[in-house]
Amino acid sequence: MKALVIGGSGPTGPHVLSGLLERGYDVTMLHRGVHEPAELPAVRHLHADPHFAETLAEAVGTETFDVVIAMYGRIKVIGEVLAPRCGHLIAISGVPVYRGFVEPQHTTPYGMKLMAREDGAKADTADVPSKASMLILGAERAVFEHGAAHGVAVSSVRYPQIYGPRNVVPWEWAVVKRVLDGRQVMIVPDDGLWVISRCAARNAAEVVLRIVDQPQISGGQSYNCADEDQFTVRQWVQLVAGYAGGDLDIVGIPSTVSRSSLAELLAPGAAPHMIVNAEKVRNELGYVEVISAEDALRETVDWLLANPIEPAEYPLYKAKFDYDLDDLMIDRYRQAVEWLRKEAPDERPEQGHPMPHPKLPALTTDERGR
Repeated sequence: MKALVIGGSGPTGPHVLSGLLERGYDVTMLHRGVHEPAELPAVRHLHADPHFAETLAEAVGTETFDVVIAMYGRIKVIGEVLAPRCGHLIAISGVPVYRGFVEPQHTTPYGMKLMAREDGAKADTADVPSKASMLILGAERAVFEHGAAHGVAVSSVRYPQIYGPRNVVPWEWAVVKRVLDGRQVMIVPDDGLWVISRCAARNAAEVVLRIVDQPQISGGQSYNCADEDQFTVRQWVQLVAGYAGGDLDIVGIPSTVSRSSLAELLAPGAAPHMIVNAEKVRNELGYVEVISAEDALRETVDWLLANPIEPAEYPLYKAKFDYDLDDLMIDRYRQAVEWLRKEAPDERPEQGHPMPHPKLPALTTDERGR
């Protein structure tokens, strides 16, 4: 059987390529040739730009494939060119298709629904749909339309925030570098109470491979993917710092003012939470994660320690590491908190259990009127 992987050089790609080879596929990967990490398995390469129909069509010529996995490029274009030339087309999409992910302020109630399922409300039902979300949703729908027009099974995988060695955005570096620089504190937006669904690259690849294995079930379906264990941003920072050999004092500051810390730790638009339900792929396709979230995070940190980030290699990563600004913000925030406590004193009321707890047997209310 023949498989074409479009992209394949990112964090999930090598795992998908290896999985296809283990299944006996004759594998070709098509990409621009800009990134060819040493970890890539030995497969045939086609170098072409998958963002345009003419360059994609020229590269594949008259070839046909049993399965095409679109991990990169414009999946709408890929569907147009390759749906007529394959038996199963798998498109990597993303959670911005869900209502409230990018436009939380234009959604009632505010933000993305917690534990969003694959059949949940999409971005086009928001009061003011996000242009970015609509592009992703429209591309996903177009691929399914191309598949239906040619009688081809189409599946989509909606990636959340992916992490792992060689990730496009090295999220963990915001913590690791502070540990390496000897910092003792780190600003975390909103006390780190946000929850963002993450998926280790190895686990995301396994979801894709389970879809490859069962086209009779996965055809026509979309699947979320996420690690079984999820962490608040605060827990995630603590784990990363510990794996890097540090112990950071976390200072929670509202994200309305600590805007740099927000950008360092979370993808644009991931507000205030982004939590998906990923049970469908487990129930329908028997998916079992190949690595735990904690082990995958430790593996990622180890890789970063061995391969420190060079900003020129990661143009999308905007961490500032402006420690003078951090210290100033922490100092001023603590002063503001003390001022507010003085000017508008607010004491937490005494709380008790709402059920009665009488000290003596009685058929009346207890001593606290319960």
